Amino acid sequence: MTNITISPFNRVEGDLDVEVKYEKNKVVDVKFISRLFRGLEIILRNKDPWDALVITPRVCGICGGSHLYSSASALDMIYNAEVPKNAVKIRNVLAMAETCQNDIRHTYLMFLIDSTNRLYEKYEFYPEILKRWTPLVGSSYKEAIRWSKKYTEIYAIFGGQWPHGSAIIPGGVTTDPYPNEINKALGILKNITSNYLEKVILGGDLDQFLNTVKSVKDLDQWSEDFPESDLGKIWRFGNELGWHKLGFGSGIMLSYGHFPKDEYVKEVDREKDLIFRAGIYIVNKGELVRFDQKNIMEFINKSYYKYTKGDTIGLHPFEGETNPNMSGDKGKYTLTKCFRYNLNGELITPEVGALAMLTVGQNPLILDIVNKLGPSVLARVIARIVRVSIYHKLIEDELEAFEFGKPTYKKPNEEKEGKGYGLVEAPRGALGHWISVKDGKIYNYQMVTPTEINMGPEDPSNNKSHVAKALIGTEVVDVSNPVEVYHIIRSHDACMVCNVH
Repeated sequence: MTNITISPFNRVEGDLDVEVKYEKNKVVDVKFISRLFRGLEIILRNKDPWDALVITPRVCGICGGSHLYSSASALDMIYNAEVPKNAVKIRNVLAMAETCQNDIRHTYLMFLIDSTNRLYEKYEFYPEILKRWTPLVGSSYKEAIRWSKKYTEIYAIFGGQWPHGSAIIPGGVTTDPYPNEINKALGILKNITSNYLEKVILGGDLDQFLNTVKSVKDLDQWSEDFPESDLGKIWRFGNELGWHKLGFGSGIMLSYGHFPKDEYVKEVDREKDLIFRAGIYIVNKGELVRFDQKNIMEFINKSYYKYTKGDTIGLHPFEGETNPNMSGDKGKYTLTKCFRYNLNGELITPEVGALAMLTVGQNPLILDIVNKLGPSVLARVIARIVRVSIYHKLIEDELEAFEFGKPTYKKPNEEKEGKGYGLVEAPRGALGHWISVKDGKIYNYQMVTPTEINMGPEDPSNNKSHVAKALIGTEVVDVSNPVEVYHIIRSHDACMVCNVH
């Protein structure tokens, strides 16, 4: 038995240690350790609820817009806000632009660097990998740096700044764009589409890709037709390197759904009124079941916190507590809480992220990959590229449908008491904020982040998280250079700064 601690585990957001236990070269156990505590949920207590719109975007420098969207949506619910159609479209554009910059940066600046690992030197296409994806000098690496910032320019046109903007507020958005601002954003998007997405990543026409590639067979054909595209290289190289066999995990996909289609009051039907529906997909059954936020629970039996009624109970976020306790209780080892979803009495450990979002959303290509090959490292990388491609069309549609002269904000009644939640699909997966307000102040504020869902600690029954399940049983070629472990963890785009908030 060999124990190795990877500390720090780099190329993730924030500080992460990973303890891996091997028998010979097989992973038999793993722990994910977050050692920092930020206390934003405590800072928010007794604040004016509107302060959350300034504080929560500071949770993360990559997905602060998603935290803002969640926070404002929770207050929409408390205030019974009516969100105009134009505001919905601007909110959606902000969220999608932010996600596109993340998905490009994560793919090239975080994940693909591992493909240059010396383990792959024996493959004939290794020089091609080095030419494209080597940090700082690879052709596609440099293009990712150049073009990913363009998405933040779109965000800044409507959000005022990126990161940490506060343009989404209960009842709408703070901006009322002129035609030249809509046209400027469309111009930036079309520039990215034609000179980067189609030229470097897809290798071909965006509309053709979205309209014709709907299965594994279609993706094979696209890779043959456009062999010089990064998508084609990732798909072909990834299959030859065995990435399609790495990181199955729990086999349960969870998505909160995202992007209202139209104006709404207070909240939306998450199965009917969203562009990407909410749900839970059970891979081995091919079954899609209903999601209900009431079934979410957080445990702290392995986390450095104390619950008033004992450390082995699970609390819904509306009843959640954030009481840090670093006294070293036996068995506790991380500041990440443990997420579980109660599905008909069983505490399940789902996967969240682009792959889960598009699987639950019934995207034909991603669903075919998951059903035929299963969730995997390669499927997660492909899902991010597909999501960026879809978002390009959706951003264009939302901007072109903006109606000048119609409102982007309707002032809500600021209720002094109430509870609300905001659920979105952040770049890294399902994100939720739950707020309780009393006497006009925040009484309790709880955030549940994608990385907590994917790779939190064990629950009281010692059930492992999705990413732990994805790792356990994996055989690595070299325990001193466990690139297979790197692939599985980084394919989930972990964010520890969101995680410890």
